[in-house]
Order: sequence, then structure tokens, then C-alpha cells
Amino acid sequence: MTLQKRLIVALLLTAPLSWALTIGVTYWRAAHEINELYDTDMVRMAQQMRALLPLFDTSVELPQTAAPTTPTGDQGDAALGDLSVSAWLPDGRALNIDPDGDALPRNDGQAGFMDTRIGTVPWRLYYLDDGERGWRIAVGQRLGERDDLVLSYIGGQILPWLLGLPILLALMIWSVRRALAPVRALSEQIASRSPDDPQPLALASVPGELLPLVASMNQLLGRVASAIERERRLTADAAHELRTPLAALKSQWEVAERAPTEQERLQARANVALGIERLNRLVSQLLTMSRLENGMHAATFLDQIEWHKVTEQALSDCLWLARRRNVDVEVLWEQDQTSPLPTLGDANTLGIMLRNLLDNAIRYSPSGSTVTVSFSAQAIVLDNEGEGVAPDVLARIGDRFFRQAGHQEKGSGLGVSIAQRAAQQHGLKVTFSNLMRDGKPYGFRASVQRDH
Repeated sequence: MTLQKRLIVALLLTAPLSWALTIGVTYWRAAHEINELYDTDMVRMAQQMRALLPLFDTSVELPQTAAPTTPTGDQGDAALGDLSVSAWLPDGRALNIDPDGDALPRNDGQAGFMDTRIGTVPWRLYYLDDGERGWRIAVGQRLGERDDLVLSYIGGQILPWLLGLPILLALMIWSVRRALAPVRALSEQIASRSPDDPQPLALASVPGELLPLVASMNQLLGRVASAIERERRLTADAAHELRTPLAALKSQWEVAERAPTEQERLQARANVALGIERLNRLVSQLLTMSRLENGMHAATFLDQIEWHKVTEQALSDCLWLARRRNVDVEVLWEQDQTSPLPTLGDANTLGIMLRNLLDNAIRYSPSGSTVTVSFSAQAIVLDNEGEGVAPDVLARIGDRFFRQAGHQEKGSGLGVSIAQRAAQQHGLKVTFSNLMRDGKPYGFRASVQRDH
């Protein structure tokens, strides 16, 4: 069920319920006020009757029944039988001052108000005694009179409500539809967008209550668009880079099949093995780059990094390459055992960073040279004894799939990009520079420092 339908159903249920509760409260208040008014009139009438009783001469013989009198003049809507008055002398004789009061019972000993039935009709009676003279007075009223007045009052209230309730509900439904129109427009706008559309949703016509939601959706759309762009770029780059080694493998395999001598077949097989090794390295680096780019963004790390273990693992991974290149690796630590930066992070990701930088330093070091890895609280520095790079090439180091021309060492151009991405996730940056002596480069340096 949509939000609009839920609101409309809620209004259709709550509006009549609140209307019924209002009528109930109004009925209770009206009955209370009317009872208060009539009870006050009955008490006042009894008090006035007690004040007039001394005018009667008790020595006069009273008739047993009051002579019926015919009212004269315009009586309006008066219902004389609904209110009755009766009085009794100390000896128990009735004064017969009201023809309708003869039916009121004397009820000796009763004082104040009481509800009773006279015949089948419910009445409310009030008794007042004159303690000095012994006279007794009773004022009675039919309860139906009060009920008729309350119902008449409530009926006057219900009729406008019955006529106005459908109009009120229609206006409320129209208001709900109008208030939710921006939500429908926003839903239509989102439904009509293409998956890779990075444009943010317009905020001009969005209600204030939806601004945080739309702002969060814009951020999500930006992240999704960035992720799609990264995947698209990675797929295109991977397709481009994989085409060359696959073509080379196919060519070498064809050479191996057509080789006339055993020596040529062995050479072709060796070339196929090298091609497979290069392809395996390329696929591994592509997967690593994809995982890093789709992973944490400036995450908050809580794990303490043990750099000695991270370094041992990186050296172990690069040992085969160092032996093949005949390159020694020297690791230098601070004498005060200061923990290198950062002290908190993801050990696997930082291991990938250090391994790729060390791999790169070994690959581009001359045979018989030394690669030095220095750890301090300010930086991690990797130096080799290579020839350095030209300034224009130095600016492009770290671009994906970029490799300097003229190098015999095979690679995919992704290792430095992966290291930079891993460092970025930990608030670090990787910089490169030539080591200069007498104005000439004598080595190459990679530094990992805090990205201020």
C-alpha cells in the first residue's frame, strides 16, 4: 500500500472517530449543564414555595383535590405536565396547589434529590422541609424533558457535522494528494533516470522534510555513478591490456606446434610460460585494483599494525624476484623502536602497498645493487640504485597501465596505482623523486607520508 493510500485510509478512519468522540463529549457536557440548570430551578422553586406557605391559613378547611384550572392566554410551547409542585401541612394534609402535583409521593424522611418512577414514567424529585412549622414541599420533573432537551441540542450540532463531514474528508484527501505531489514527481524523476546518470536530483521543489532524503540519494547516485565509471574504465583497460598477452600466448603456442626442432619447441614453451606468468600477474593486479577501488573510502581503522610482520610478508613475496634480479634488500628501523606510520589500519591492504612498492623498486634496480627500506614515524622510504626517470615520466608515475618505454622488465603498469590507492585509504600519499648527486640521478626514491 502506498503512503498516500495509508494516509487517506487513516483520515477516513480517524476523522469519523474523532467526530463521534466530539459528539459524545458534547452530549455529556450538555446533559451536565442541563441537569445543573433544572436542578437549580427546582431548588429555587421549592425555596420560593416555602417562603409562600405562611400565607396559607391552616385553620381553613382545605379541599381534598385542587380544582382544575384552564390556562388562559398564549402558552407557547409550554408542557405544564412536565413540572409539578406539591406541599403538605404538618398534619399530612396536601395543599393541592398544583393539579399535576397530586401524583407526587410524600416520601417522609427523604430530603434533597431522588430519582424514581411514578407509574411507568421516570421522574426527578426534590424534597424540602420547613423545620419550624413542619411543612413539606416536593418539586418534581419528568426526566424525559431533560433528555428531550439534550437530544434536541445534540441534533442541532449533528446535522451541520453530518453535512460538513463529507466535505471535510474530501478536502483532507485533496490536501494529502497535493502534499504528496512532490513525492510522486520525485519518484517519476528517479524512475526515468538511466543507471549511469550522475546528475543530482533537483532540490528546488522538494519539501523541507524530504531534503535530507534527497540529499542522501544524490550522494548515493554520485557513488553509484563513480562505481559504474570505475568498473567501466577497469573493464575497458583490462580488455585492452589482456588482448596483448593473449595474442602473444596464441602466437607462441602456434610457434610451439610448428617448431621443427626440440630446441625451438622448448624455447616456445618457455615463452608461453613467461606469457602465462605475465597474464597471471596482470589478472591478479586487476582484481586487487578492483577490490581496493570498491572497498573502504577514508575508513576509520581500529586494528594496530605490526609493521615487522607486514614487512616480513612483503619481503617473502618479493624474495623470488630479488634473487632473480640479484638485488639485495636492506630494511632499516629507528633505534628507539618508534612505530612507523600509520599505527592503525588494515594490515592486508598496507601489505599490498608495501609489496607493490618493493616489487617496483627491485624490478628497476640494476643487478648487484641494493634496495633500502627505511621506517620512521614520519615516513616509509624505499630507495634503489636505478637510473632515475625523466621529469615528464616522473609526473605520470602512478597512472594506470602506464609504463616507461625502453625497460626490459615486463609489467602491467598497475602496481604503483594499487599502492597509491591502498595508501589513500589510510590517509597517506605516495610520492616519487630522483636521488641526485653532482647534478645527476643515481637512484630513485618512493616515499609514503601522511597526506596533510
